[in-house]
Amino acid sequence: MRVSSCDPVAALRLLALALVALAGCQGSGDDAAPAEVAASAPLPTTSAPRRPTRRHYLARTAERCEVYSVDRDVVSPAETTPCPQELQVGERIRIAGMTCLREGRPERTQPVVCPGALTKAEERDREARDAGD
Repeated sequence: MRVSSCDPVAALRLLALALVALAGCQGSGDDAAPAEVAASAPLPTTSAPRRPTRRHYLARTAERCEVYSVDRDVVSPAETTPCPQELQVGERIRIAGMTCLREGRPERTQPVVCPGALTKAEERDREARDAGD
């Protein structure tokens, strides 16, 4: 490559190439061995995604429906809420990710539309938890 004094772009390119070549020569010959060892070392295992410990429920008792959450062994105070028509006594609805599941009887366990009271309680809980962090 021929560089004339009138071509500043070509001069900058040549200078950049020279700096890259000079930087490559700075290390001693021992740098290649640790890189090879590091490349052959086993990768650390990744842990499975953590599931939230807190679960939110809307349960129907003989008297009423209530929304509550369970975090490991701690049950929150229940809030009374209107009952969904399809929810029978002894059943409950649980938030499971982006959907809700009806639980209680094996033959009726299935995805259902999330009741507003349940999603609002979960949202309030999440906002309170995020504000505490």
